[in-house]
Amino acid sequence: MLLASAVLGSDAHKYRAVCPLYFRETMSKSASTSFVFANAKGELGHIVSQLKRVSNIESVTPVTGRFDLVIRLGTNEPIKAFNTVEKIRSITGITSTQTAFSIENVTNAKNKQESSEPPLAYALVKVKGKFRTVLQKLKTFPNLVEAHLIPGEFDVVASFNGFSQDELMENSVEKISRINGVTASETLITWTPTNQP
Repeated sequence: MLLASAVLGSDAHKYRAVCPLYFRETMSKSASTSFVFANAKGELGHIVSQLKRVSNIESVTPVTGRFDLVIRLGTNEPIKAFNTVEKIRSITGITSTQTAFSIENVTNAKNKQESSEPPLAYALVKVKGKFRTVLQKLKTFPNLVEAHLIPGEFDVVASFNGFSQDELMENSVEKISRINGVTASETLITWTPTNQP
C-alpha cells in the first residue's frame, strides 16, 4: 500500500510532507469517508456520548475484538480528519487510535438505504492481488452495507447487516476467506454498552 501504518498516527504537517499529492490524485468525492479504530478504557457509554458531539463524526460503534470502537468520519480530507482525530484523542478514556482513509468504495445501496441501525459487524481484510476484484466480490454479499479500500495494516474495511449474528456469519463473514486474494480477515462484532446514556 502507498501509505505506511506509521503515517496514520502522525501529525497533519508530517503526513503532507510524506505524501502531498496522494489524496488529491486517488480519492473521489463519492468516498469522502475515514475510519478511526479506537481503544478505550473506562465507561464506554460516556466516551461514546462525548464522541458523538465531535464535528465530522458520522457514527460511533462499539465493537468486540482488537478495537473497542469504530468511528466513521464524514471526511477524508487530511487536515479535517487529523483535526478530528486530535479531538478524539483528547477525550478522556481514549487510549489509542488508528486512522484509515477510504480510497475507493462499493456499497449495496439497498442495505445502506434500509439500514437505520449501525452494522452488526465490520470485517478488516488483508488482500494480495487485485483490490478491486475483492471489492466487487464483497458487493455481491447479501448482507454487505459497504466496503472501503483503505491504506495501512488492513486493505479493506467492510460493514455488514443481518437479523442475527448467525445469519451474519453464514451469509458474509465465513465467505470472506473464500474470496480469491484474501489472505486474512478479522471480524469486529458490534454491541451496545449498557451504561450508554
